[in-house]
Amino acid sequence: MKIVSADFIKGAVKPEAYPSVNLPEFAFFGRSNAGKSSLINMIVNRKSLVKTGSRPGMTRQINFFTINKQFVLADLPGYGYAQRSAEENRAFDRMLTDYASLRQELKSVFFLMDMRRIPGEAESNTVEYFEKLGIEVIIVGTKADKIGKNDIVNVRKKWGEFFRRTPDLIIPTSASKNTGRDELLKRITERL
Repeated sequence: MKIVSADFIKGAVKPEAYPSVNLPEFAFFGRSNAGKSSLINMIVNRKSLVKTGSRPGMTRQINFFTINKQFVLADLPGYGYAQRSAEENRAFDRMLTDYASLRQELKSVFFLMDMRRIPGEAESNTVEYFEKLGIEVIIVGTKADKIGKNDIVNVRKKWGEFFRRTPDLIIPTSASKNTGRDELLKRITERL
């Protein structure tokens, strides 16, 4: 798929503020600083469509982008940011729950993890939550350029076992090296 247009629609926290575009939607979710915004920029081949920050926890709302006027990408705030207050964490949980349970257009969640991290209970619970809602979860390893080729093979195998998937379903990516872009676009195209 060739990306010819990518436009910011709006940011929203509450369901009543979500954009009403009747297009298939794909969400990007993962820990703070997993590289969600950078990966979206790579997919659309634009350096600054999505604002990125050097500090984790920069995205505080769901940001919606229309791509080729065919589908929407949703950049969700990252989880696990230690400097959020208990009240902010509750608001974050509510925002995510509302989005996942109410967004009819949502086709798939690309669940991003830094390939140097070991998945744990939070990751398992997240995948299980989306799948219980009937939402396809695509596991994406980010920052693949930070580890060796053999390590990528090993991580895919371990993550495959952990998430009960075949290793070839785990997509290794690197926003800085443009790795995995075609595979991500292929997965989106399959759901259009």
